[in-house]
Amino acid sequence: MNEVEHAQAAVTGDEFGIVPNSSPVHDRLAQLLTTLPSDVVSAARAVVAACSSVIGVQVLQRQDLDWVLLAGSNDHVDQTQLTALECGAGPLLARGVAVDSLAIVLASLDLGSGEILSRTLLTQVCVWLELTARAFATTEELSALADEANVMRTVAHHILSARDLDQVLLNITNQTLRMSDSDICGVFLREGDELRMRSCTGHRVIDTARLRMQKGQGVAGLVFETGEVAKVDSYLQDLRISKDFMSLAEQEATRSALAVPLIVHGDMIGVLEVWRRRYSSFTDRDVRRLVALADLATIAIENGRLYDAQRATVDELEATRISLEKQVNLLDRSAALQHSLLEIVLSNTAVTSSVARTVGSELDCEVVIFSATGEIEAAFPRDIDVTDVHERVVGATGSPPSRATRLFSLDGRSIWVHPVVAAENQYGAVCLVGGREDSDIMQGACGQAAMVCSLMQLQQRAASAARAEALDQIAWDLMEGTAEQRAAARSRAHQMGIRLKGFHRVVYGVFENIDALSVQEGWTTSSADTLRRSVLAGLRSCTYPTALTLTSARGNWIIALAPIKDRERARQLLDELNKTAISLHPDLNITWGVSSACNEPANYPMAFDEAKTAHAASRRLGAVSLYDELGIVRLLLGSSDNPDLQGFIKEITDPLMEYDRQSDGALLKTLRTFFDANCSQKDAAERLFVHPKTLAYRLELIRKLTGLDLSRHADRMRADLALRLLQVTLASQYLDNENSTITPM
Repeated sequence: MNEVEHAQAAVTGDEFGIVPNSSPVHDRLAQLLTTLPSDVVSAARAVVAACSSVIGVQVLQRQDLDWVLLAGSNDHVDQTQLTALECGAGPLLARGVAVDSLAIVLASLDLGSGEILSRTLLTQVCVWLELTARAFATTEELSALADEANVMRTVAHHILSARDLDQVLLNITNQTLRMSDSDICGVFLREGDELRMRSCTGHRVIDTARLRMQKGQGVAGLVFETGEVAKVDSYLQDLRISKDFMSLAEQEATRSALAVPLIVHGDMIGVLEVWRRRYSSFTDRDVRRLVALADLATIAIENGRLYDAQRATVDELEATRISLEKQVNLLDRSAALQHSLLEIVLSNTAVTSSVARTVGSELDCEVVIFSATGEIEAAFPRDIDVTDVHERVVGATGSPPSRATRLFSLDGRSIWVHPVVAAENQYGAVCLVGGREDSDIMQGACGQAAMVCSLMQLQQRAASAARAEALDQIAWDLMEGTAEQRAAARSRAHQMGIRLKGFHRVVYGVFENIDALSVQEGWTTSSADTLRRSVLAGLRSCTYPTALTLTSARGNWIIALAPIKDRERARQLLDELNKTAISLHPDLNITWGVSSACNEPANYPMAFDEAKTAHAASRRLGAVSLYDELGIVRLLLGSSDNPDLQGFIKEITDPLMEYDRQSDGALLKTLRTFFDANCSQKDAAERLFVHPKTLAYRLELIRKLTGLDLSRHADRMRADLALRLLQVTLASQYLDNENSTITPM
């Protein structure tokens, strides 16, 4: 028997076997059963109105886990007692009835005058209310389904018209929040091994919109870990949920939550989650709705991502097109300007002024070209005021910048600066001021102008290098060449405008410590060569007391022809050469020798020998550097080819030199130090930093090798003279042997 049949039987009294009492309350309630109310609340109020003469009437409905008052007295009724009433037992059984989710409770069934309100009629009324509630629920469900369909259509519309991923995510959260009857909704998207909140609606705390979760953290992390739908009725008490975000849940007053995975082609791309702040349970219908929304959301997200990627690609292609057009325009302008500038190089005209005029005319700008020292080499137009530009570019440093840069003048005009660099040396800078062209074109034109100026410097450098190489060859041919080579050298010198007429002195110099400086300061081979070239350039630029006619260098040797006859001017020249060397490096030591005056180029080889002899004497004796001032020493130095003299020297020194060479000894040095110490073994040992017994052993070894008894005055003089002659007369040969491993430049 269904509930309607129960109600009909109750009216006739067939079910209970009694006839209901006749009273106004019974009549009004019976009349209600023939009506069709619009909703359960209206029906409940009608029941209370019909029982207006009864004290404490309440009509309640079970919603979720609690009984909620629909109409009647506001007196509190214990939820436990209502549950017992619903089960058909308990203390309230005599004054109330319950059918499914509806209950009628009265303070007493007594109507007065001995009349008792029929429980059968109350049951019938409860059934009537239940049917009304179900009809209303069905109507609501149909409305909800219609609403759900509308939401689905709305979301689907956004999917089909998606243009921006962020907007799609926002639409999903808003529509999901409304359709799920929730308080907070969020979309997490996967980023590697974690989920990041990409869109959130309804949150109170900003940290909620910034959530990041890993597998197993929170409800979304649980879905991320399992790939299944996760539902919790009590967030703070559910043992499945990790404790990572409990404090945030308390701030948001979260009570229940529902999360579903977002899956595309079998891969999880994120999680859709909703939260409620009230104590409730998500129904199967809620789960079904959220899963359906998640399916649509995944399509929307993929469409949004594809659209973003497509838009990014289109934007990139458009940017590439614009960039290519700009580059083509730049290349066209640059090619035209470069053609004009190269014609300047090929025409051998005044390069700097022509470059300034060409670039300034082409780009309608002012052009200023500075030297390495900050001086103005060219300007266009010629009458422009370059004070401001000079101050901005050169400034307090006195030299232009060493790299390309962009400055601004006092009146706000742009100044493009590009250094002029050739062979790692900066020779100045090109500056463009103002102009109406694009910045890239101006910068490129500035660089092209600087390149042309660099080519000019390279041309001049190459010409100078070729001339210097030719002059080097002429100088060495004049000093060491055969008769034919010397004649050809004199002819080439005349063709190159080198005057060899009149008195000249040959100057010979040697870099004494450049190799030691290289080791001491960690120089590379190129650094040492650079210093040699700098010294040679300094000597060539020397003009006091006169400019040198020819200058050349090979390895550590320097030769020069100085148009000087008298000794005083020769000494002044040596002082100036030493100053030049010291100015380039304070520790650099160059020793010099100067020949006597020679007025015939054919005699330059003899003068070269004199210069080397003077150099040897200067190195041994100190201040003497002029061959003219050697006096009797020149006889000793000049007699080095005498066989008798050489035999005398070798008889004493050869055994010692041979022993030193084979045994890595120091007998020659020991003997020289012994004589310098006035033949005192104690003083000689201290000077040599050896033990006196070691010195005595060396002297005994010298006696055995040479047969000299150093205790005899005659043998001492013989040995001393041999050493001095060796050191003086063979100084040049000894120096040549020391420098023989150096490759000439």
